[in-house]
Amino acid sequence: MTTLLSQAQLIGRITVKAGAYARHNTILRVKPGKLQQQSCHLVTFLGKNETVVPAQFQEDGSLVWQLEKDLPAGEQRVYEIWAEGRGGTDIVKVETTPTAYLLKNEGKQVLQYNYAVMNPPAGIDTAFKRSGFIHPAWTPAGRVLTNIHPKDHYHHFGIWNPWTDTKYEKDTVDFWNLKKLSGTVRFAKLVQLTNGKVFGGFHVLQEHIVLTKPEKIAMKEDLEVTAYGGKGAQVWDYNSTLRCAGTSPITLLEYRYGGGFAIRGAAEWNNENSVVLTSEGKSRKDADNTHGRWFKIAGALTGGKGGLLVLSAPDNFNSPQPVRIWPEKDQNGQVFAMFSPTKDRSWELTPGNVYPQKYRVITFDGDLTAAEAEAYWNDYAFPPECTFSK
Repeated sequence: MTTLLSQAQLIGRITVKAGAYARHNTILRVKPGKLQQQSCHLVTFLGKNETVVPAQFQEDGSLVWQLEKDLPAGEQRVYEIWAEGRGGTDIVKVETTPTAYLLKNEGKQVLQYNYAVMNPPAGIDTAFKRSGFIHPAWTPAGRVLTNIHPKDHYHHFGIWNPWTDTKYEKDTVDFWNLKKLSGTVRFAKLVQLTNGKVFGGFHVLQEHIVLTKPEKIAMKEDLEVTAYGGKGAQVWDYNSTLRCAGTSPITLLEYRYGGGFAIRGAAEWNNENSVVLTSEGKSRKDADNTHGRWFKIAGALTGGKGGLLVLSAPDNFNSPQPVRIWPEKDQNGQVFAMFSPTKDRSWELTPGNVYPQKYRVITFDGDLTAAEAEAYWNDYAFPPECTFSK
């Protein structure tokens, strides 16, 4: 036994079964019963070689780690859980600036969440100001994937999730088209920042505001963004949970735009140097008004090629969700893509209930094949079976 293990205590074992899919760099999690959360690591044996794997507890008691070597379909792997008296090195960290939370993986920028109100460019109507959005989001090599306040759509904010056509009390409220001065979304408070050796991120509260006099809060939203460590493609989760702010329900009306997860693509992208692909094989020519489990955007960026893959969780409302993707000839070929759950049906939110919408984002340099995108989806939608035993 190594010196490291001689200073630790064996507290349990985990069996991971790949199931029907081959697994690669998979994010794994298990709830090890009433095991007290503590600093720990995992040990597995690949052949005769002992491999130590970092592990980290989530708030809900789940233990999280990343598959360290490929696991073929139908095979299994056993991990020992060892408690240790020291913390280990945090590799995913959140830096707080005067205006934003900056999420990094081993010192490389992953994304920036802007909690301060950002004003539009000088000379532009100040109605186009907002807080509570992600920009920039970067590829692992540091190439920018998002754009805000573009001249054609000053109400676009990198990565965000506004609702366009809603019914609240007796009013029709638009939380997206800011120039209407009907509604907006604001950062309200920080709930928690997390740094860790496996994952890190932030949990914030956002408020969907009706701009009456006095203002009203129609919905409260818990937004949790979690990035995972590791080399190669960067993986992060974007989990939004909506609830009514008071005793009044709100209906998110059927409309061609609005909701779940939206991205205004990099300023460099156009219909000649970028492509969009959905899980159903659709492109910018025919993707709009279809449903999909994932969409991918890739293209030329400053310094090289890169892109992102966005997965919509299978238990999201109206899944597989409708997509709004600008056709190739719209807006001079600029890129906009969105999971829009109310594109073809309305959704009523009632007081006392919560409404989660979960997405996983994979950013990459170069490109991903459709098969690689589908493998990420299988990991997300059909994770390996993980069981704990003493």
